[in-house]
Amino acid sequence: MTAEEGVVANAAESSGSWTSSSGQTKLSIYPTPIPELILLDTPSALEKQIGMVRREITGYYTGVHSKAQGIIDRWISVEEKVETRIKSFRDPTEPLNPGLLYTGISALTASVLTRSRGLPTRILLPPAALFGAFAYFLPGTASRVGAYGRELEDRYVPRFGEIRRTSVAHSGIAWERAKESAAVGRDSVNKGVKSIVESIEQGTGLNLKAMGWGQEVKKEAQSVVDVIQKDTKEVIESKSPSSDSEDSKRLV
Repeated sequence: MTAEEGVVANAAESSGSWTSSSGQTKLSIYPTPIPELILLDTPSALEKQIGMVRREITGYYTGVHSKAQGIIDRWISVEEKVETRIKSFRDPTEPLNPGLLYTGISALTASVLTRSRGLPTRILLPPAALFGAFAYFLPGTASRVGAYGRELEDRYVPRFGEIRRTSVAHSGIAWERAKESAAVGRDSVNKGVKSIVESIEQGTGLNLKAMGWGQEVKKEAQSVVDVIQKDTKEVIESKSPSSDSEDSKRLV
């Protein structure tokens, strides 16, 4: 048997039959095994389209859900930060109940009083009353709110913060100068009044300082004049007519 015939024989044995060199097929002496059937699950075109659409919808829903959950988480985080920040504004030594009530009443009263006024007054006065009352009734809380406002100003608009601080500093300097000018003017007025009092004392012989005239002159000038007139009557009566006329001229 040649090599080719051996290969053919082996192939025939494996298949249960073999073919001789003459072309005749002979049956094998062993029983032929039943071939195993394998079923392949091949989806149709409609099933493929339905599956693709379902996967697309599922992916889209998953993405939307993830985005919505992220937005909700960020919103919850913002709420917690805002709540923490608002709690940090409160001064534990200040009761909020009457202070906030008085602040609201002040703002409402200002808006009611300015409803018949001009437009600038209606716009500016109620917020000014609100902030003023808030700083008056809750000074500690207002100080903390102001510090947070300055922090935000330095973080987001530093240029505006510099301009504001410069303006406040210049306003403070101008106010101090105005106070100094007022003090100088008050001193000059006091000196003038003092000189007038001294001239009256020298002319009439009255001791106005002993009567407290120097303290009352700033409040009631007319009462001082009455006292001078009353005290000078006795001096006029005790003098001669010529001296009386000279004293009256000096008083005039």
